[in-house]
Amino acid sequence: MGIGRGSFNENLLPQGESLRNAVRWLSSQLDAGEVLSLKLIDEAALRFDLSPVEGEFLRTHFTQKADP
Repeated sequence: MGIGRGSFNENLLPQGESLRNAVRWLSSQLDAGEVLSLKLIDEAALRFDLSPVEGEFLRTHFTQKADP
């Protein structure tokens, strides 16, 4: 039995869609005047069901941006 059509289409989808959505959401929150905090980053990780590695990426990426 070969690869089913559904499996082929799933492989074409970009990986990390949840992470990209979380970054967009965090950026929009900051644009709306929210203060960057670990609580806000953790909310994004929960809201978009990110893995621990993806959540760590957000914490690292956004906290490095906040440092002068």
